Amino acid sequence: MEISVVSDRVIARVHRQFLQADGPTDVITFEHGEILVSATTAMKRAAQEQESTSRELARYIVHGILHLNGHLDQDAADATAMWRAQEEVLQAVWARD
Repeated sequence: MEISVVSDRVIARVHRQFLQADGPTDVITFEHGEILVSATTAMKRAAQEQESTSRELARYIVHGILHLNGHLDQDAADATAMWRAQEEVLQAVWARD
């Protein structure tokens, strides 16, 4: 597994190239084990949620690892289940700032 922390500019380019979607996103996971997370998005969202950028980046990494382990988030029910799993893992490994 490889994790890369990139800018919104880089993740937007990858988002377009591999997923045919415009704009930046928080995390992209490839089946071969590469996870890209956007530091820019993490900084923005962390400020909105009043938590650390490090914790938000950890959330994206957990999200990517869940994808690598078969979790899906394409429909609302799957997204809700995945969000719950993600937050449970994050809570277990990272004390609230």
